[in-house]
Amino acid sequence: MTFPPQFAQSAIAGVGNLLADETLWRAGIDPRRSVGELEVDELDALRRSLRAATRDAIRKGGVHTGELIRERRRGGHCPRCGANLARAPVGGRTTFWCPRDQAL
Repeated sequence: MTFPPQFAQSAIAGVGNLLADETLWRAGIDPRRSVGELEVDELDALRRSLRAATRDAIRKGGVHTGELIRERRRGGHCPRCGANLARAPVGGRTTFWCPRDQAL
């Protein structure tokens, strides 16, 4: 699972569910993937996406302003492709992702 090891509070404080979902969606990474499965380019995309999502959240007034976050609910759709968002517990937290854009 990607979320717990990459966004553990002990490693990167302040990355909660909303910011993690937004970051993984921007990077195109399925949250169920193991961090050990990620290639160097995917880790770099994750880093860039976290930085951009954090900057956007600060500029817009909070993490609730992210593109995916507006649709982060039951029946929500991917802002990029329109697919129904998947929802499941990952690492003990409710996580939303696009099964098309963030395929395993």
